[in-house]
Amino acid sequence: MRLFIFIFISIFLINSYALSNENKVTYLEIESDKLIIKENPLLSEFIGNVYVKNEINQFWGNKIIVEYDDTKKIRFITIIGDVVIVRPNERITGNKAFYNLKLEKIKINGNVSVSKNDDILHGDELLVDLISSISIIKGNKNERVSVKIAE
Repeated sequence: MRLFIFIFISIFLINSYALSNENKVTYLEIESDKLIIKENPLLSEFIGNVYVKNEINQFWGNKIIVEYDDTKKIRFITIIGDVVIVRPNERITGNKAFYNLKLEKIKINGNVSVSKNDDILHGDELLVDLISSISIIKGNKNERVSVKIAE
């Protein structure tokens, strides 16, 4: 019975994601130690060793919350604790991340590090616009942005 429920939930999540992004990513796979589903508002909490992937990106974290809109399409993905995001030729780490699927924007907070090829950026907050390919990294009052550029 548990296997049936897990398969049903997985299919529901994958189909919801595929329908919400018809011209974009076509699937979303999630693995975790524990899953909690809440109905009002509709959201799924994946807890413990969470791994998410789609056709382009991979995400890791201690906890990932998937929030849905009224039509059961995914609106936001929140990643909490030991965040790692791997994109083509890029690795991003931080403490917390917010992914707005409709706007195709990712915001990463806290001890942010970005490695791309041999270049490394450090800061406190990173904003990534996946549509325009614009990234903005910010420091905070205690620590400025630092960059190591490979020659």
